[in-house]
Amino acid sequence: MILYVVVPKGFFPLQDTGVIQGISEAPQSVSFAAMAERQRALAQAILQDPAVESVSSFIGVDGINTTLNNGRSFINLKPKSERGADVAEVMRRLQPQIARVQGISLYMQPVQDLTIEDRVSRNQYQLTVEDANPDELAVSVHRLVDRLARLPQLVDVASDLQDQGLQAFLSIDRDTAGRLGITPGAIDTALYNAFGQRLISTIFTQSSQYRVVLEVKPEFARARTR
Repeated sequence: MILYVVVPKGFFPLQDTGVIQGISEAPQSVSFAAMAERQRALAQAILQDPAVESVSSFIGVDGINTTLNNGRSFINLKPKSERGADVAEVMRRLQPQIARVQGISLYMQPVQDLTIEDRVSRNQYQLTVEDANPDELAVSVHRLVDRLARLPQLVDVASDLQDQGLQAFLSIDRDTAGRLGITPGAIDTALYNAFGQRLISTIFTQSSQYRVVLEVKPEFARARTR
């Protein structure tokens, strides 16, 4: 009877592996430079906690991060004998420090040895919403998130819907482009090479790997007024 009371309940009881994974989120219109600055500030705030041993984080669009305004963090904790607190308590303690960092949020959950998820989500529980109409989907998701956030039993309600980013529309003078032998595909490729994240190579080292991204010089990427 005593074991029934003290043993953790649930499908998979929470495990303290000493590692916390976090997904950071900034406004969808954030630039790469601003996102990098806020991600560094986030890591510095986390390192202030005495239970944290180290923090590794990264940003940028790749197979894991599908949008620029998202980042990933892995928080390595000290051995439990040294920190004197379990992973859940450390996460609660980190929340006020993270909240002080302006312009970015961090959703944390402990890394588990055994999971059944097919993708890493922001929170411990996730729901999938589908609709053939993207406009209806956006409206429904915002309503659902707003209703769930009002429930006192839930915290850190979030959505991975990205529908508030900046957009630019380009009008092509097809007659002039045709005379110069420039196709719409060539224009699209040139713009993506300049302002996208074209991965052209990967540098492998003994301990890590570094992706080489093609981009234009900063002075050519900034807007100019005449």
